[in-house]
Amino acid sequence: MNHAACTRPDARGLPWTTDAVETPTVLVDLMRETCNGCPVRLACESYARSSKATGGWWAGVDRAPEPADLLDLIDTRPAVSLLDGAA
Repeated sequence: MNHAACTRPDARGLPWTTDAVETPTVLVDLMRETCNGCPVRLACESYARSSKATGGWWAGVDRAPEPADLLDLIDTRPAVSLLDGAA
């Protein structure tokens, strides 16, 4: 990875270990552009997959787990009254 584009001086200041949700769009775009022209991108992708990276930017992709959608966690079934069926 000595030849990785993210190790160049102009890319070192980018937040490579930060979740994209917390990163300004302009920086996300710069990181993607940097990765797009990287000579070791395929090796980077392979490493990220084999090591099961769960954070940071690898081969132009934010590896942070997808945040849970809280609306999916809400039980939308109607509540059953304790009085239903009571005589």
